[in-house]
Amino acid sequence: MNMENQYICKFCGKPCKNANSLRNHERLCPQNPDRNYVSYTLGHTAWNKGLTKETDARVSKSSETLKLHYQDGSIKPSQLGRPLTEEHKRKISNGMKIAHQESRAHNIGMSRWNNEHSWPEKWFIEMLKNELNMVENIDYKTEMPFDKYSLDFAWPERKLCIEIDGEQHERFEEYQLRDIAKDKLLTENGWQVIRIKWKDCFHNTKKYIEQVKSLF
Repeated sequence: MNMENQYICKFCGKPCKNANSLRNHERLCPQNPDRNYVSYTLGHTAWNKGLTKETDARVSKSSETLKLHYQDGSIKPSQLGRPLTEEHKRKISNGMKIAHQESRAHNIGMSRWNNEHSWPEKWFIEMLKNELNMVENIDYKTEMPFDKYSLDFAWPERKLCIEIDGEQHERFEEYQLRDIAKDKLLTENGWQVIRIKWKDCFHNTKKYIEQVKSLF
């Protein structure tokens, strides 16, 4: 068989680039009697192909029509969004404060939305379980809300916090500034803060296991 003609549609005779292209074309070919897929754009140029909102007359016409509706009063700005009352603003503000306190909002303290643990934190959870028989959220709290922050591992009755710092805590200034502010706030409220660099813990696991054990 001629290589140039091996990818020819058996229904309409259209040449295709390769076997995969041929297979897909034959499946959708309008002349395929067994075709069970209907494409409303097959054989038609997309309505907006090559057009932008600046060059498409239909978009310009719609924009002008909308302006006219505003001018004749048939559409009022209030229909598209009403100004918030002070009471409504207060409710939103209080709701956001609660979300921040419960670590359900991404805020300046960078609390997580879904409380998904990082790999180092998952490792630390397993270490606490295997070495100290501690169970997450029974013997200690993970991602515990504290002011606008969340604490990686917290023992509230002891006022003890252990933070597991990944590489980003060394690389990015915003993490470093946040860590300083968080530690200051915790210390001012009588908490003991232990920071463990994940890379150090990874390379010298036994040392840090013993360090954590010594705290209890």
